Amino acid sequence: MKFSPAKMARSIGWRPIASYFLLIFIFFALLKLFPVTRQNALGVALLTFPFAVLLAWMLLKRVVLPLNLISEAAREMARGNLEKEIKIYTNDEIGDLAKSINLLASRLRRTVDEITDEKNRMRAILHSMADGVVAVDGTGRVLLVNPAVERALRITEEASRGKEIVEVVRHYDFERYLKEALRNQQELRREIQVLTPDPRIFSVQFTPLKGSDRGGVVALLRDVTERRQLEQMRNDFVANVSHELRTPMTSIKGFLETLLDGALDDREAAEHFLNIMSAETDRLTRLIDDLFALSNIENRKILPKKELLSLGNLILKVISILGQSAGEKSIKLDTVIAADMPPVSVDEDMLTRVVINLVDNAIKYTSAGGKVMVETGCDGDRAFIRITDTGIGIPEESISRVFERFYRVDRARSRQYGGTGLGLAIVKHVLEVHGGSIEVCSRIGLGSVFTAYLPL
Repeated sequence: MKFSPAKMARSIGWRPIASYFLLIFIFFALLKLFPVTRQNALGVALLTFPFAVLLAWMLLKRVVLPLNLISEAAREMARGNLEKEIKIYTNDEIGDLAKSINLLASRLRRTVDEITDEKNRMRAILHSMADGVVAVDGTGRVLLVNPAVERALRITEEASRGKEIVEVVRHYDFERYLKEALRNQQELRREIQVLTPDPRIFSVQFTPLKGSDRGGVVALLRDVTERRQLEQMRNDFVANVSHELRTPMTSIKGFLETLLDGALDDREAAEHFLNIMSAETDRLTRLIDDLFALSNIENRKILPKKELLSLGNLILKVISILGQSAGEKSIKLDTVIAADMPPVSVDEDMLTRVVINLVDNAIKYTSAGGKVMVETGCDGDRAFIRITDTGIGIPEESISRVFERFYRVDRARSRQYGGTGLGLAIVKHVLEVHGGSIEVCSRIGLGSVFTAYLPL
């Protein structure tokens, strides 16, 4: 590096340089006035010594010490300590340099604070998202994952950061689509199914990281498991309704054709066919009524008209309605009504339908000579109605599905009793609109217990 006086003057300042040159000028002027000889060497040295000391002191105070302070502050800033302030308040160029560095540190502090706030906001947004986010760099290494992904895949960001994506999300299709998006740097939307820890279906959108020199891809995972289940339920519902409607309609059409082909002339056969057609028509009517009732309850088109009601009186009313059906099968109907049972706020018609459905099912699926018990009571802040029977019972694998629409444990037997497959679905939804719930436990050959809960 070449020495440049002008550059040195600009870095230190003209005023201290001028004062130093003035001292040097005085020093050499004294040497001219008092030439050095053997006789006066000591005197000249004593005369010029104070000027040399003064020059050294001024150089130390005005240049060396301030530059040391500035150098120390710069090192602190390099370490990240932007709170360090250079306390030099002179009006020379070094003072201006100190002010400029202090101003620079202040602006850096504000910039760092803004970047930190922005980073915290982005992290808060990522942490609040219901959708999962996985970001990888151009080599496929994980940059970040948000809590939604951590919960869904049971991983942690700390353990995932910097690793290959295949080590974090062990899914062949996800890795393949991610590499395809990295290679082509184009958006890609795919659907994947994750089997562990729980079976889930995700709609994944892979988006390249725009404006990044190193490339990379952000994968947005949206859980569509519930949507696909609802779509499957809708498809099953349409198929079940079509099947349930087709069966009686086919039967009615067949008997009509038989009658039109000449069976009307045989009065006994005609009456038999007409009775079957009437029964199938009644079944169609019940099915359509149940469908409308279930739809209205689910869509909140029918809201419960609540009033205080004694569950004991309701149970006795249902027993009087279904007593004849139980008597025809020699089934004993027992009731246990709690004496101190407080009234509950319910819609009487809707709750009557619930109890009738449950007790009627218990009678239908209990063999002749069996027993059905209906009891009421309180369980903490809930009232309950429990129906216990000694019937055929429900297989364990079917217990979780008995409240689904059109689900039947034994389809042939259900049709034999005239069931539509919607009764228990209606029961569940009526209890839910009342803020209640229903539980069932059963064993094959030992009977079933249905317990409906209502808030007090």
